[in-house]
This record gives sequence, C-alpha cells and structure tokens, in this order.
Amino acid sequence: MRVIHCRSVFSLAALAPLASLFALLSATLVPAAAALPAGSAPAPAPTEPAVAASSPVNPAPGPIRLAGANGREVDFAGIWEARPEGLVALTAADAPLALVAWDRFDLERLRQDQPIIDAARQRAIFLRSPQPINLGLFAGLLTPAQAGSELRRLLDERVTMRVPLRYRTTTTTSSTTTVVPPRPVIYNGLILPPPPDAQPFVAQTNRTVSETRFSPDELSTSPRRVLEMLSRTDGVAAQDRRDLLDLLKSNPVLLEETAAALERIEASLPPRHLLPNDPTLLTLAHRLREFAAGLRRLSTAIGIDHSDRMLMRDLLYLADSPHLR
Repeated sequence: MRVIHCRSVFSLAALAPLASLFALLSATLVPAAAALPAGSAPAPAPTEPAVAASSPVNPAPGPIRLAGANGREVDFAGIWEARPEGLVALTAADAPLALVAWDRFDLERLRQDQPIIDAARQRAIFLRSPQPINLGLFAGLLTPAQAGSELRRLLDERVTMRVPLRYRTTTTTSSTTTVVPPRPVIYNGLILPPPPDAQPFVAQTNRTVSETRFSPDELSTSPRRVLEMLSRTDGVAAQDRRDLLDLLKSNPVLLEETAAALERIEASLPPRHLLPNDPTLLTLAHRLREFAAGLRRLSTAIGIDHSDRMLMRDLLYLADSPHLR
C-alpha cells in the first residue's frame, strides 16, 4: 500500500499493487511511518467503535462510485476504512488494498453522494485514528475492535433460564426443660408442707414447627456470570458448580446461543491479510471456533475438568483483551 499525494488524473493506474505482502500488512493495519506523510506522528490507538449490530445496515456489496478532484468517476470494489491521511480501498476483488489521499477526491460531491464515507473521514481526522466503513466487498465484516465489542455484548446479555421446581420442607423441634421444686399439698383447707425427703421433678415441653419452601421457577443471569462461576476454583463451592452444570443441561439454549453467536462473529471477521500482524488477532477466528465447540461440549459433559475451566477463563480474558478495544 502507498499513499497517493499527486494531483494528476484520478485513474486506476495510480492504485498500483505493493511490492510485498509484509509491507501491505504493516501499512494497512498499523499506521506506521511508511503510511503517513513525512513528519507526521503515528496515529493513536482507535477508540472502540459501536457494536456492529447497532450500526446502520451496510448497503449490499457492489461497486462504489466516487468522483475524483478532476471530476472523473472511478468504481471501487470495496472500501475498508477511513484514515486521517486517506481512504483504504480496493479497486478490484483481486487487487491489493490501496490508500488514496483525501485530496484526490471531490470532497463536496463525497459529502453529498456518500455521507457515510464523509462522516468516517471527519471522525478519522478529528480523532486521528482509523474509522471502519466496510462498504462493497467489505460489507458485514467486523474490525477487531468491533468483534471485541460484539463479544462483550453477548457475554453481558441477560438471559432467563428455567429452574426445576423443588419443594423443601424444614422441620424444627424445640425442647424446654424446667426443674419444679416440691410443692405443698392442700387438703381440706389445710396446707401441708411437702415431706423433707420429697424430690423436685423435671417438666419438659417439646414444640415442632414445619415450614415448606420452593425454589423460583426462573433465574435471570448472563453468560459471563455463568462462565465465571464454572471456571473459578476458589470462592465457589464444588457442589454449586455441579448444580449449575446440571441447570445448564436442563437449559441448553444458553450454551447453544452463546456458541452460535461466537460462530457468527468468527464468520464476520476479515481475511487474515487484512488483520494486523499480531498473534491475538491472527488466531482470533481459530480461538472463537474452539470456544464455540468447548461450550457445546459442556451441555453433555459429566463434569468440568481443568481444560474446560481454562477454556472458559481464556474466553473471558479474550473478551476484555486490549487487543480487541
């Protein structure tokens, strides 16, 4: 990828491929000095974009026609993101990404014809960080920050589980014991003191109280709370983890919906060559598939072993990772 700053005729020839894939990866996804104008500092880390589910629906994939500064129109196969210095786009499906400087476009027509791109351009310039656009061939794809936001949203989403109704009767018996000394005897109006050898007697009273209670038939929780309890080895009793696992087997929809959401996020990730050269991001798709398969295994597991707890702990760590913000 290279930055195009000249003001010559806006043509497809100006978007020539780069020399190597390494240069493409580093320049595309990491705002390095090679992708910035001379004397500019690298852009700060991008702020977390809104969740893709709450963003406006992207148009159907198709060519995006943009007007150049000289009035000539060019079709782009896909537009990936807006940067302070230009627009990252594809001219064809088999072409590499190219960075086209903003001064190559007719900004007035861009504001009128493509308000989404113009709004992303203004945000990128104001925040000094890349802003996703995802038009054309990139429609529906999630940036790493958007994937992280979607992952945290599904983990914190409130779900309701059905709880088997259980009656429990508690019986409490209390006993009161009192020592009663010998009492005088009243006979025909005469009070006769007790004999000297009379023994005191013990009076005992027993009371039995029974109380019946039943558990609630619904429980409101979140996947994050469930995974935290299942993955912890301290602060949560082993019996509580077993009861929670039994409850999940009675409500497989929680694990199934979470696994299906992980697979949807994995399917919306961009190709590897569009991701930064970072191990966490390059293995993100594989890890999401692994997490989805692990959650489905829990619905039929007899118990939770060490590998299951580590898998759930890694999923929670990944959701809060700074690489996905």
